[in-house]
Parts: sequence; C-alpha cells; structure tokens
Amino acid sequence: MRLILSLALAVSMTASAQAGGCFGKKSSRCCSAPCATSCSPCGASSCGSSCGDSGCGAPAACGTWEEVQKTVLVPTTVTETRKVTVMVPVTQEHVGTRNVCKTEWADEVQKYTVMVPETVEHTGTRNVCKTEVVDQVQKYTVMVPETVEHVGTRNVCKTEWVDQVQKYTVMVPETVEHTATRNVCKTEWAEEVQKYTVLVPETVQHTGTRTVCKTVPVQKTRKVCQDQGHWEEKAVESGCNSCGSAPACGGCASAPACGGCAQASSCCGAVASACGGCGVASACGAVASSCGGCTKTVKVWVANMVETEVAYTCYEQQKVEEPYTYTTTVCKPVEKERTVKVAKHVTVPEEYKYTTTVCKAVEQERTVKVCKQITVPEEYKYTTTVCKAVEQERTVKVCKQITVPEEYKYTTTVCKAVEKERTVKVAKNVTVQEEYKYTTTVCQPQEKEVQVQVCKMVEQVVTHKVYKPAAPACSSCAPAPACGGCATAAPACGSCH
Repeated sequence: MRLILSLALAVSMTASAQAGGCFGKKSSRCCSAPCATSCSPCGASSCGSSCGDSGCGAPAACGTWEEVQKTVLVPTTVTETRKVTVMVPVTQEHVGTRNVCKTEWADEVQKYTVMVPETVEHTGTRNVCKTEVVDQVQKYTVMVPETVEHVGTRNVCKTEWVDQVQKYTVMVPETVEHTATRNVCKTEWAEEVQKYTVLVPETVQHTGTRTVCKTVPVQKTRKVCQDQGHWEEKAVESGCNSCGSAPACGGCASAPACGGCAQASSCCGAVASACGGCGVASACGAVASSCGGCTKTVKVWVANMVETEVAYTCYEQQKVEEPYTYTTTVCKPVEKERTVKVAKHVTVPEEYKYTTTVCKAVEQERTVKVCKQITVPEEYKYTTTVCKAVEQERTVKVCKQITVPEEYKYTTTVCKAVEKERTVKVAKNVTVQEEYKYTTTVCQPQEKEVQVQVCKMVEQVVTHKVYKPAAPACSSCAPAPACGGCATAAPACGSCH
C-alpha cells in the first residue's frame, strides 16, 4: 500500500516539475519561472521598476498555478462475511463395565505344631585319644643322580634358495555407475488425542488382631531323693590269721619286733616271751579275746534316703492376642486425555545413482625365490642324568594314638511336638464387575460464518496544484541589469526543464 502511494506522489511531482511549478513554495532551488530574476526566482517584481524597464513586460506575463483532479487507486481494508467449515469437539458419555478387585477377610482355623523342649540326662562312654611318642627306625630310598655322556646322530635341516617363475592372478577394480529407484521414508508429524488410564494409589488403614507367642518364666517344684546318712564305727571279728600283717607269724604279732610270733611254733596254745602271748593286745597292737580270733573297728556308712521338693524355673510359650494397625494401597483407575504428536511414515520413490566396483582377473608372471629344506645327518654328543636308588636308615619319633574308654554324663534337650489350633484372618481377593461412566470427545464438521478482513483497491479523486507557464513572449527578453545588487539576470524561458 505504501509503495503504491509513493509511486503516485512521485509521478505527480514529476509532472509539476516539468510544468515549471515550484509546488507552492518560493525557493531558489525550484526551476525559475519565465522572466524571473535572480532576486525573484518565481517572477515576483521585488527589484522595483528596473525589471519592468528591461522589456520583460508586466509580472502578469509569468505562469499561473491551477488545481487538477486525478483518480488514484487506494488500498482499503474491507470486512467480508465468508463461510468456513470448523471441526467442533462434541463430548459423548458412555457406560462401561470393568473388573474391580476387592479384599474380603475371613476367619480360618489353622493347626500348628509347637515344639516343647525337655531336658534328659544320659550317661555314656566315650573313647579318649592319648598320644604317645615312640622312636622308630625307618628305611628310605634316596635317588642319587649320575651324569652319563652319549654320542648320537641327528638330522639337520639346511635352507637353499631357488629361483622359480610363478603365475598369479591380479584382480583389477573397475568402477561402474548405475541408476536405480529407491523408496525413501519421510516422517510426517500429526497431532492426535489419546486416552490413557492412570492408576492413582490410595492408602487405606486397617486395624486387626494377631496372636503373638511370648516366653514367660514359670516357677515349678520337683521331688529329689537325697542321701542324708552318716558314718558309724563298728567292731568286726575275724580269724587268728587276720590279726597280724606278718605272713610268717601265726597272726598274733604285727611286727617281728614283738618277738612273740617268731619264737612260737604256733599262735594258739603258745605264749610269746616278748609279745605276751595271744591274749595280750597292748604289745602286738591287736585285740584278741582268746587265742581263737581277733576284733577290729571299721567305719560303716549308714544310708538315709530322704525325698525333698526343690523349686526350679522353666520357660513356657504363651499366646497373647495383640491389636495392630496395617495399611493397604488400593489403586483406582483414572481416565485422562493427552495430545501427542504421532509420526507417520510416508514412502516416496526417489531416483539415485550408485557405483559398484567390479574386479576383473588379469593373469601375470613373476620370478620369486623359493626356499627348499634339505636334511643332512650330523653327529653330536649329549649327556643324560640317571638316578640310582640308594637305601638308607633313619630314626624318627612316631606318634601313636591310644584310645582309652571314659565315662561321662551329658544332657540332651528333646523337643516334643504338641499340636494346637488358632484362628487367623485370611485375606481373599474377589473380582467384582462394576459399571462406570466415561466420556469421549468426537470432532464433528460444522459450517460457520466468519468476518474476514480483505484488502481491495478503491478509486479515489485527488486534487493537486499544477503550474502552467505563460505565453512564450519572454523569448525577446534581454539580460536584465543587476537589480539592487543581483549579479546575474534571469535565464531564458526555454532553459527551465
């Protein structure tokens, strides 16, 4: 629009300039009107009467300005009503069925086995190993190495080089250009509305009761048999031979120093001179009531078994009902919509050029050095090490393990299985069908009137001033003299272009 107005203005200015007009402004930069002086570029008689005496005539001989009307195309914005097809989203409601998992709690009787420990005391015999160190003579064999020298013959390979002509094939590559058509996959992106389901977790708190086993100390009593006896001294009678410890004597004397047993031929019926006979107890240290026997005093344990009750502590498992709180997470499906960009692949045929390299076989010849191996026999000396067995003896200390039986007491804990019953809460998942409502958005075409701004070229009448020159009487104008100091006279009328 601005370009069109600028062109129209430039055309009008060019026409005015060609007509000799100054566009309503008196300026020395304009083209001079006919009969104009340097003092008055547009023909005004500001210099006084000297201009009139120069032969130019009156000031009315100059040109005049006239208003001219012109039709110009002006761009104008106009509002028009047009029909447009618009895709209008419509929401539709549907009813569907889905499976929902619900948790049901049911009481269930469970049988369980409790192991009750019992302590049992045993007496056993175990073999104890004892170590004895014994000197033992061992024979062992030592391998003594000896070096033996031998002479042998071996084959030695020698290398000889021989010239040989070989034929070989060289693959010379050649490049061949081909033209083919291939399918090019181009990706186009389109926006698409997708529905998706999001599982939103919710935490649900529950309260339940559980059975807890606790170990509780219990005081009990048991009966124990104790031997509360005592020692008593008791006189025991024995024969004559049992009084003394000397075997040579008849039995009455305890030592040869008594002198009685050694001199008497027999104990009974004989009286020792130093011992005092069998009836004397103070000299021999034995108590004898008569020659027929002796009496000695021994200690004897008199048993007294008493049954007593002893208190002891044992631990028992007791079941206690205890309330507790637990939480479960339930996920609820929530349907949402999102607009995603979907890539669609469009296959477009496309010509392309490609080159292949084809190898052609060219046979050539060459002379090469060939290596040949020749076997030559050669004598050489070598040594071997032979080991000879030499038997030797050594004394070593050997440990022998001796097994000795030993009695010991040990206790074992035996667990007895006791079957019990308990009621527990069991969670069962039940699938239930449930109706739910969901909405879908469908786009439907609909015609709609839209106000559109349209640019149109409208004709418009424009008025502007045009300078019209006077009659060509100025051709006889002579150069005017200087008017009040003007150095140059007005140019001729024909010089204003």
